Amino acid sequence: MSTNETIQSVSSPLERLATLRVLVAYLGEKDRFDWWPTAFLTVTGQRFLELNFPRTLLSAGVTCVCQAAKGLHDQRIGHAGAFHLFRLAHGLERDVHYFMATDGGRDLVGLIYGREQAVSALNALAEEEGTCGEGPVRVAALSQCTHRPLLRRVAACYRDAFQRGHRTFPYFTPA
Repeated sequence: MSTNETIQSVSSPLERLATLRVLVAYLGEKDRFDWWPTAFLTVTGQRFLELNFPRTLLSAGVTCVCQAAKGLHDQRIGHAGAFHLFRLAHGLERDVHYFMATDGGRDLVGLIYGREQAVSALNALAEEEGTCGEGPVRVAALSQCTHRPLLRRVAACYRDAFQRGHRTFPYFTPA
């Protein structure tokens, strides 16, 4: 399945959230935009993970990268009362993890084979226009974090940051 077909087939809020997480985690690794010092989603990193996690390779890699991404986001946003792409409410975090560890996550593997392909997929998820400033950016209340327009805005924030060479940290608040 091509990148565009994969993105077009994303229908549920959970799939959109997981897809966005995979793309941003992948693009933020040190071999691409160098936001966090990981390489688990590179070819070499995947071979390393395959030894211990042959059936849940993508889930294991994304989980490792998400820990580094969560640390950076928490450092810049703060973690008291704020949620972001890598720190969600417990139930939603559990659902995303389950999705990644099952057949749903396997469809996302095709998104992480090349920087340009991943940027193109992120662009397809993002809203047409939209920029975010550098640093923490409040997007909405946590209860709305799976709504399509808000996920498109979050995707646009990351797309803009990667393109402009700065770092932005979109986040949600409890109310």
